[in-house]
Amino acid sequence: MDFTHFMITILSGIAGTVVMTCTMYLYTILTGKFTKVIHLLGSMLTGDENFRKPGKNSLIVGILGHFGVGVIFSFGYFLLWNWGTFRINFQDSVLIGAASGIVAIIVWKAYLSLHNYPPKISQANYFMALFLAHVIFGIVSVNVFQLIADNPELWYQLQDEAKVL
Repeated sequence: MDFTHFMITILSGIAGTVVMTCTMYLYTILTGKFTKVIHLLGSMLTGDENFRKPGKNSLIVGILGHFGVGVIFSFGYFLLWNWGTFRINFQDSVLIGAASGIVAIIVWKAYLSLHNYPPKISQANYFMALFLAHVIFGIVSVNVFQLIADNPELWYQLQDEAKVL
């Protein structure tokens, strides 16, 4: 991975996370069910029991944690593209987003189950919002990468070209 692709991968992860976070917050507004991921993550990580109105430190931790995980997901996508598992196109961005949503639901379910003081939320609504938001994350992050990278040379393509020569 060269520096340009490294930076584009970070930017695409941030862009996807911004839109994903907005989706989770919009879900809260439209349904009245609390799905504000930064509030929940930050308060759970810091032990702040007031997850609906967490303190400043909890919000900072939530933002850093959420965006950090978004960038990690983006790097995971980059690896999957390089291994030839997914292509950089709209159809695969939906699939990779859905797969990410399933992974996120499993991780959050485990975290909520293991946490000493889990927030009292509708898990069904939270997981529905989480899944939809990850599909959107996949679409945004993949397409931002594609728009900025123009025509990235991925490992599997370079290997295919080397075999032809």
